[in-house]
Amino acid sequence: MTDRRLSLEKGPEEVLNQDPPAKEVYGVQTDTTTGEVVFASKAANYGVKLRSWIRNVGAEENGIERIPEELRTNQNPRDLFTLWASANVGTATMAFGTLGPSLFYLGWWDSFCCLLFFNIIGALPPALMATLGPKLGLRTMTIQRFSFGYWPAKFLAFICLLNQIGWGMVNTIAGADILYDVGDGNLPSSVAVLIIGLVALVVGMFGYHRVHQYERVSWIVMLVCLIIVAGFGAKHFVNVPMGSGPDELSGVLSFGTSIIGFQISWAPIAADYAVYMRSNTKPWKVFMYTFNGLFWSQFLVELLGVGLMTTVSGSDPAFLDAYNSRGVGGLTGQIFEGYGTEVRNFGKFIQAVLSFSVVAVVITNIYSLGLNVQMISTGLMRVPRLVWSLIGGGGAIIAAIAGRDRLQEVMEDFLNVIAYWLTPFLAIMFLEQICFRRGYQYDVTAWQDPKRLPYGIAAIVVFCIGTVLAILCMSQTWYVGPIALKVGNPPYGTDISWELALGVTIVLYVPARWLERRLTGL
Repeated sequence: MTDRRLSLEKGPEEVLNQDPPAKEVYGVQTDTTTGEVVFASKAANYGVKLRSWIRNVGAEENGIERIPEELRTNQNPRDLFTLWASANVGTATMAFGTLGPSLFYLGWWDSFCCLLFFNIIGALPPALMATLGPKLGLRTMTIQRFSFGYWPAKFLAFICLLNQIGWGMVNTIAGADILYDVGDGNLPSSVAVLIIGLVALVVGMFGYHRVHQYERVSWIVMLVCLIIVAGFGAKHFVNVPMGSGPDELSGVLSFGTSIIGFQISWAPIAADYAVYMRSNTKPWKVFMYTFNGLFWSQFLVELLGVGLMTTVSGSDPAFLDAYNSRGVGGLTGQIFEGYGTEVRNFGKFIQAVLSFSVVAVVITNIYSLGLNVQMISTGLMRVPRLVWSLIGGGGAIIAAIAGRDRLQEVMEDFLNVIAYWLTPFLAIMFLEQICFRRGYQYDVTAWQDPKRLPYGIAAIVVFCIGTVLAILCMSQTWYVGPIALKVGNPPYGTDISWELALGVTIVLYVPARWLERRLTGL
């Protein structure tokens, strides 16, 4: 019997199922008629042994290869709710909520309205993207090849790879911030980062099924802990009044850009976690479970972050001191003070549990970054996804240790920057689906064939125009675009990047893509 796994240097069931079967792939030579393996190089044998070990330890062997129907499971779409809820019910999301009062100088009610309105908008793209997973059996950054073409897609996969490393860094620091406070400052912050990162690395590198198993439970435990934090902290929360005038408008729009950036950053990996579902899974179910998992978890937990940050404006100076010395972790610990030693120790236990809430989100970063590496080069597909997840996860941990003392600065800059390229990128993918591939008209067998994929000229040109326009409209501490400066008061202006980038992309892409299809037939 043919051992199909001997050719998995390229991917499960993909090489030997070709018609005709591949003669030689990455050191594995097969008979072109029968598909029998007749020769395997030493490198190929090492690859086979590695993949055998991966199977034995229960990790996912597949990479970016399309998941055929026979390998699908009866996975319930509600797994998408638990996945995204677990990824967001934690300290990283809570820390993000503090940005409203601390960096954009918003009060309680204007922060509330921003979180409600912009989270609804931001949760739509990843929920829509998730519906493509069961229908196509392809990962998100593979699907973009049907818009951007084979070669430009590699560049965008590289950008997405950097995003996942950056998110792994941000989220690990957020968890370590809490763990640092639990240790009363005696546990070095670098060690706290290392502990959180290693736990996430072990879970994330094992792949799709282990990630889903972990996420089904994590959100429940963390939700209980956050409810306890809210209960103890409620009496300290302050109704900080909202501002008015141009400064208030600028703060609202800038915070809104950050919120949308936080949400839509899930879109480039949203389909990754639905590829094993049956293709006849109802798209509306996939959409609703994903949307609700994202929206409610982020809205409610971010609102708790806003409440925690308002304590700094209260009459008790201990909260300001705690924040200045230990950041968000210090605020979380301070709400348990004043009740006695037993309550404070209980609070430390809650904080310790919460510090590991970021594991649920970092494992998604680690898993998907391994897939993005394989998208960059066919040669990189020779190395199993697990190995790339291990290497990339290690890189994220090192970056987190280096930037561990600047959480808010990292979050503000990083979250806004990723929104600048994601808005035109996602708009192009959705316009392709709505206008040119309605009814999921994708030739999924062409996912790896440059000759059968679009050239991507329309997509990459419009993407560059939209991204440049977004940069001109950006308002950051390190750069304020000329358009943003004209819209708002100097020196910071008003960030309107995603609004204009979205509008221009919609106007330009449809006619450009129509012309490309007419001229090339792809």
